[in-house]
Amino acid sequence: MIKILPLLFLMMSCSSPKTVSDNSFSIIHKSEIGGSDKPGHLLIQDNEAYIQFIESLKLDESEYANFLKVDFKKKNVLVLFQGQKNSGGYAIDIESVSNNDNTIVVKKSEIGPKKGEIATTVITTPYCIALIPKGNKLIIE
Repeated sequence: MIKILPLLFLMMSCSSPKTVSDNSFSIIHKSEIGGSDKPGHLLIQDNEAYIQFIESLKLDESEYANFLKVDFKKKNVLVLFQGQKNSGGYAIDIESVSNNDNTIVVKKSEIGPKKGEIATTVITTPYCIALIPKGNKLIIE
């Protein structure tokens, strides 16, 4: 019986790469105004680029406290842009983050106004800023 356990352990450790749910992401900031006119994303991997991005948002100084210092050895900053919309009621968010063999897979969630719902008539550019784990590759679904 004792000889079987190491063999069983070896067989289990040689299995194919697993997808690991990594709930270590956190949303730093979300807004309906101030994002990019085009849908897409921005991956920030160093402090200098992060500071430049924050300054480009033209936020009130009181909001800077929301942008904590990021340890770029462990995390990256991901910015998701929903693009320009012709009314309020739109938002973009992260549903989940998983790590599949050092590939970070981010599932995003895009929200729009419901049919028949009254929405403000204003041009919006929703975006979401989040901390995500580091990885060799990033896939956004």
